[in-house]
Amino acid sequence: MNNQPAFTCENRKRGSVKDFFVNYGLYAVFLALIGFFSIKNPAFLTVKNGVTILQMASTLGVVVVGMFFVLITAGIDISVASNMYFSAVVACTLLNTFKIPIWLCFVVSMLSGCLIGSINGLFIAKFKMLPFITTLATSSIARGLGLLVSHTKLIVLDQSAFVVSNTRILGVPLVAYIFVLMAVIGHVILRRTTFGRQLFACGNNLQGAKKIGINGEKTIFLAYLFCGAMAGLAGMMNACNLSSVNQNFAIGDEFVVISSAVVGGASLFGGKGRVLPGALIGILMVQVIMNGLTLIQASPYIYTVIRGLVIFVAVMIDSIKFSGEIR
Repeated sequence: MNNQPAFTCENRKRGSVKDFFVNYGLYAVFLALIGFFSIKNPAFLTVKNGVTILQMASTLGVVVVGMFFVLITAGIDISVASNMYFSAVVACTLLNTFKIPIWLCFVVSMLSGCLIGSINGLFIAKFKMLPFITTLATSSIARGLGLLVSHTKLIVLDQSAFVVSNTRILGVPLVAYIFVLMAVIGHVILRRTTFGRQLFACGNNLQGAKKIGINGEKTIFLAYLFCGAMAGLAGMMNACNLSSVNQNFAIGDEFVVISSAVVGGASLFGGKGRVLPGALIGILMVQVIMNGLTLIQASPYIYTVIRGLVIFVAVMIDSIKFSGEIR
């Protein structure tokens, strides 16, 4: 009897430490890194650098919004980076060859992204293929198609692309407004529509969702279609930012997108996630770290290490959160 209170107190202490790590650990590390970068290079906290971070985060942030939809269904899309490349190549080739309006390039890029997204959705929803394997395969296909269309050459965009990259509204880049708009649309779909509720239901228990009349195949297909569209939109946004598309365009960005989504609250186990503020917080945290490493002139090899650590910690926290749940 005398040992019981001490045992209970110790369990509570362990529980509180675990809860703090799960809920605030990543943010504590993030704040510490901001302090470190600020000391190493005072330019880190300037308004100019903040705008740069916002512009870079906005492009991949759009894809993070799409990734939320896929992760909520307990799926994953490894093909988003290659989809960005393929979509940008198709749209920019049309821009340079036929001089089509820049707004039409964005439509074409989104439609190209929808093509890859629909292939993913079809094989995953209809033929029950594993999301990881399916999207890994389509990633290779999309990258190959992009190289085929571009003939492996650098594509330099027409001057009309500068309108998108250089436009500022109240000092904020236009691409940031596009990101926020997509995040708001994604949030409304997930929280205010029947389709959004069906996504959560499928992610939590697909068989149970089917029993209550939800078309699971259609719901999952549309999630991958939406993610593909966001990848296509982001591809054109990034092309405008860089004013060109080369063979290394968006390589490795799929891991930044997935880690940002998980950091922002989406679960790899499905059924969880809030686009607002999750997508904003996730992508900004990851981009701030990458930007800080650039400003302090860190070794280029450390980027891959840090990116891997961010993914590892995010997945570990997600696993700890999920470990106490029963499905």
